[in-house]
Amino acid sequence: MHGRKSERGTLKRKLISGQNIHMPAPRRIGKTWTINRLAEDMRKEDWLIVEVDVQGMSAPEKFARRLCQRIQGQLSKASGLHAALKSRLDALIEGNWGDNPINAIGKVDPVAFLDLLLDALEKDGRQSAIFVDEIAYFVLGFAERNNDDAKDFFYELRNLQANYSKVRWLFTGSIGLNVVAERFGLGGAFVDLDTFILEPFNEIEARSFLRDPATQNAFNHPFVSSDEDLDVLFEELGWLAPYYLKLVGNEVRPSGAARDGTLTATRDDLQAAMQKLLEPTRKSEFAVWREHIDKNLPKTDRILARKVLGHLSASTDGEVASTLQSAMVPETQRAVRDILDILQSDGLVQCAEDRYRFRSGLIRRYWQQYEADRQ
Repeated sequence: MHGRKSERGTLKRKLISGQNIHMPAPRRIGKTWTINRLAEDMRKEDWLIVEVDVQGMSAPEKFARRLCQRIQGQLSKASGLHAALKSRLDALIEGNWGDNPINAIGKVDPVAFLDLLLDALEKDGRQSAIFVDEIAYFVLGFAERNNDDAKDFFYELRNLQANYSKVRWLFTGSIGLNVVAERFGLGGAFVDLDTFILEPFNEIEARSFLRDPATQNAFNHPFVSSDEDLDVLFEELGWLAPYYLKLVGNEVRPSGAARDGTLTATRDDLQAAMQKLLEPTRKSEFAVWREHIDKNLPKTDRILARKVLGHLSASTDGEVASTLQSAMVPETQRAVRDILDILQSDGLVQCAEDRYRFRSGLIRRYWQQYEADRQ
């Protein structure tokens, strides 16, 4: 129920049909776990899957190096990869790179090197796909460092995807690739990707996840709880991501009667677990959101984002756009709208019935308590 089998099946079907995919997903939602399981699913059907995490990168040479390392980990020299690369590298740089293709990085253009790698993958004979995790961080880091070079690289990467159509691509990210690409004039480099949004669990999946023996066995105090009491928890948590479900579950101290040898967690027990997470000693559990704002937005956007979030954290009901805009004066309406788009893309904020509010009540309470007065 909660193993993302439906999502994995859809992603596999799209890849088999020849589509390259962008799978955005907010932080802590289980996207990396999902693509790791998808890779296992596809390897069982003899696909060659190369997984690359590019968070923290800002240079194409590092991307080419990491991809080469991952491909070499999948293919033996006997597969023909080494011989194919050696022949083409010798033609490009006339030797002097030793017996490991990675040594040629820095002596050959990164795009030309990626061309060699993709050519080798196509000639390997198996169906293959490259899973790139946290692509938006790479785009952001590269574009901030050198926007012109980033444009050249990512448009060339798009051309390589078209030239080597037998190699599929799956890009994931916990920050909005579309927002980052638009900011730096890179939207066209990713226009051919089919978007598949990985959503949080629904209530049925969340109950299944919490009641899974593997999940319960990892808690400090295993528990059972009624659907009705779990629904109250879910309403407050708002965002049913595995990470936060586990955080709360690990703090539950069940006080109710035992059922089949396991104590029952009451509604009060579940609420007490959430309150426990808001103690000062647990701030690090939520620090990822502060770091997310501080590291991934320019200073002017960062200041406005903090003002918006501070204002929204004051009320469970949130604000309509006009009232929020009035509170943000002298910022322009367009600037506030752009920040709201970013915050929605990143999963912190949602808009329902024309009101903007925190997607998670628990994260709202954390922000109100520890972040709202920081600029």
